[in-house]
Amino acid sequence: MWKGSLRRLYLACRWRSGAHAQLEPSGALAYVEGDRATVMISTQVVQLTRTELAERLGFDADKVNIVPTFLGGGFGRRLHTPHAIEAALLSKAVGKPVKCFFTRKEEFQNDTFRPPTHHILRGKLNADGMIEGLEHNVSSGDVAFGSPMLPSVLETVMGADLGAWRGGMIQYGAIPNYRAISWRVKLPFATSWWRSLGLLANTFAIESFMDELAVAAGKNPAEFRLSQIQVDDRGKRLKSVITAVVDKAGYTDTLVNGRAMGFAVSTDANTPCAQIAEVSIEKNEIKVHKVTCAMDPGLVVNPDQVRAQCEGVIIMGMSAAMFEKMDVENGELTPTIYGPYQMALMKHAPKEIDVVLLQGSDTPGAVGEPPLGPIGAAIANAVFRLTGKRLREMPLQLA
Repeated sequence: MWKGSLRRLYLACRWRSGAHAQLEPSGALAYVEGDRATVMISTQVVQLTRTELAERLGFDADKVNIVPTFLGGGFGRRLHTPHAIEAALLSKAVGKPVKCFFTRKEEFQNDTFRPPTHHILRGKLNADGMIEGLEHNVSSGDVAFGSPMLPSVLETVMGADLGAWRGGMIQYGAIPNYRAISWRVKLPFATSWWRSLGLLANTFAIESFMDELAVAAGKNPAEFRLSQIQVDDRGKRLKSVITAVVDKAGYTDTLVNGRAMGFAVSTDANTPCAQIAEVSIEKNEIKVHKVTCAMDPGLVVNPDQVRAQCEGVIIMGMSAAMFEKMDVENGELTPTIYGPYQMALMKHAPKEIDVVLLQGSDTPGAVGEPPLGPIGAAIANAVFRLTGKRLREMPLQLA
């Protein structure tokens, strides 16, 4: 119940685990000859792979040659390269080149999955519709912790997993009382880096809640967010992308010809990004017709490349937010093949993705992952306007 002039809202949501599902399964080709080793492998971390392999073989690092091949999909999966060690040790034992690759089923079974998360948010609105307090609790499996990218000694120093709480901090600086709390959960299967880390899940939770607060305050969702932003350099850039995306999309919070617009915004790696998804419900399925994206990555060196990154990341985020999930059944991870593991297809892609680039900084900033943040919440917020129902779990399901 609401009491007095203060109104309280609570939201709980969760995101299920997902696989990397990249086209090329993990593997390596190794040849150890005497005190030298050559390994061909798809890796995102050439130096780390070389260091690990030299330690396992007892070789000097300059005796180990890592030949990186083109990635058959990375997204964080190629940060873990145990096949280099496995293939090299086998080659050393038999004295011949050894090729060691997972099958597709083995790749799904041995992936380092995107961790499932659970979020609880609490907020207070005053009589003027301003947020007086906001709290975000996120519970997640490991992302950076337990990874070769982060030495275990740093876990104690850092206190919280930077991957799990990425995107989970409160970006609305005008709120007088706010905090974000990260809870670590040990899971019975391996979890680790997945493109954008916790950004998509955390933004989904926060921006779904901000939309709910805007409705409770009786305000336009975009204008409501603008009123909660602190006026400083970071706040100015955040306001700029919101204003730009609203103008470009012709944003309205009312239905037009059976379609609704959903709004969401996030800041990742000092790059603010706002998105509006135009959505309808067709045959009891969510249909995304258009996505408008405004992003401020600072100085843009290659605009076409940046726009391409935005387009690709938005499609990847849609796939994760609407389709992808892993389950545990009878103690086994499932599914283990494409098909049952659903992903967005060409027919699910919006007919139009409109990207607006702003320059609020004189130096180049992050591009590859920030656009992944808002898309899940933008779609879910549009669905609320169509159905009156809040979708609190990804992948998004109408029933």
